[in-house]
Amino acid sequence: MAVRFGFVRTAAQKLSSHLVIALVIVGLLVFVTLFLYQSLQIQSKQNEYNQTKQELSLLQERNDQLQEHLDFYKGPGYLLYVEKVAREALNMVKPGETVVLATQPDGRPAVAAPKPNASSDSTAPPATATGDQAASAKPKSNWQNWLAFFVGQ
Repeated sequence: MAVRFGFVRTAAQKLSSHLVIALVIVGLLVFVTLFLYQSLQIQSKQNEYNQTKQELSLLQERNDQLQEHLDFYKGPGYLLYVEKVAREALNMVKPGETVVLATQPDGRPAVAAPKPNASSDSTAPPATATGDQAASAKPKSNWQNWLAFFVGQ
């Protein structure tokens, strides 16, 4: 009988060693699977981080450009330019300012507006200038316009 139990004991030891080997193999497969899954997750998060970092750098560059524009528009040079355009081109004044316009005695403005070029029109008769027309065709300086306004020349 002792021999029989020895055979069972040997069979049990073989079975337990096969079971241990199978468990070790399953454990290794689970470990490798989890390692690969985590590696893919890390790579995915790294790609997402790099993309977000690139978007952030683009947004920072755009923000810098917009800040430069804002600094330019808030600067004194641009404000002076806007004021000049508003006064000259749009005939605007600040509140409390008085506008003085010089006019000729006959109601024409003292500063002559540029006239269209009549020489480009081939159907127009040739212009003949009299003495008064020739004098008024020559542009006057600003002080001459004021003198003409007050003295009546």
